[in-house]
Amino acid sequence: MPGFEIIGEEEEKEILDVLKRKVLFRYEFHDQREGIYKVEQFEKEFAQFCGVKHALAVSSGTAALRVALAALGVAPGDEVITQGFTFVATWETILDAGAIPVFAEIDDTLCLDPEDLSNKI
Repeated sequence: MPGFEIIGEEEEKEILDVLKRKVLFRYEFHDQREGIYKVEQFEKEFAQFCGVKHALAVSSGTAALRVALAALGVAPGDEVITQGFTFVATWETILDAGAIPVFAEIDDTLCLDPEDLSNKI
């Protein structure tokens, strides 16, 4: 699976630290955490790295898409343009928001075709 090659000693140490505390949840269990909130720490550092005020860690790409659509105020009946060559979660989250997926073509790079996107607007 792509991405495994970047997992090294530092990542192993962080994972073992979480497992030793026996707290696999984002909230609660304050005593066991000993003041350590890894997700909160990651969000702050990632926001700083990106030069933004806030960052929100989520459990999956699907959850990220749901959060993004909500943050954009996508509402039932809205049309959301996406490429047709995509993972099922892309259009699934659009439908879940009550919106209508509008599929645009891809180009030779397998990315959204800008010309077809313009035609869909």
